Amino acid sequence: MINFDRLADKYDEEQKREDSSKIQSQAVKKTKKSSLHIVLLVFALVIVASIAYYFWPTVKGLRAATKVSALFHKDVSLTGIFYSEDDPIAIVDGKIVHEEDVIDDVKVLKIHKDEVEFERAGRRWSQNMHVVEKGVSSGLPMLLELGSHKCPPCRQMIPILDGLRAKYAAKFQIKYIDVWQDRAAASEYGVRKIPTQIFYDRNGKEVFRHVGFYSKKDILAAWIKLGVKL
Repeated sequence: MINFDRLADKYDEEQKREDSSKIQSQAVKKTKKSSLHIVLLVFALVIVASIAYYFWPTVKGLRAATKVSALFHKDVSLTGIFYSEDDPIAIVDGKIVHEEDVIDDVKVLKIHKDEVEFERAGRRWSQNMHVVEKGVSSGLPMLLELGSHKCPPCRQMIPILDGLRAKYAAKFQIKYIDVWQDRAAASEYGVRKIPTQIFYDRNGKEVFRHVGFYSKKDILAAWIKLGVKL
């Protein structure tokens, strides 16, 4: 007679052995798969490290060259300083600038009487400029501008005077007095309104004066009328 209970127990034991075998097989597969992933990861890291080691000197050199270029590339040009204690002005690349202004990533740090301090990418340097002083020098005729940095028409005159100074330095002088800073100058030169332009001949004698904004064209025409060959 068939004992079904024993058959059932035997079947259960065989099923358990099969399940155990499957679990072990799956565990082995997972272990192999994990090992393969680790090997591939290590291999990838080795390749990346090798590439970095090979190219790092070039990359480092390019970074250093770029940094040096940024530090020492001084392409701004200082062509004028109109100094006052409360609001000094400079002409940089043909533009009127104040302290803390930025031109082409170059920051204007400080405007002194005879120089301007700049900064780019942490690198600081200074450019010198002769101060526009009061007085008449012998040998050349002179245009004396009396104005103020607080006066809008006077500020409009600054780039005009700067351009004339740069182009006609061998023909005539241009000097500037800020009557806001030098109050006595207004009385000394008989100035009632600003800006005032006073033209002197080569001997220091006043030959013409104009009150108000004066264009470059009009200034040159005045010199020609006064006999100065441009």
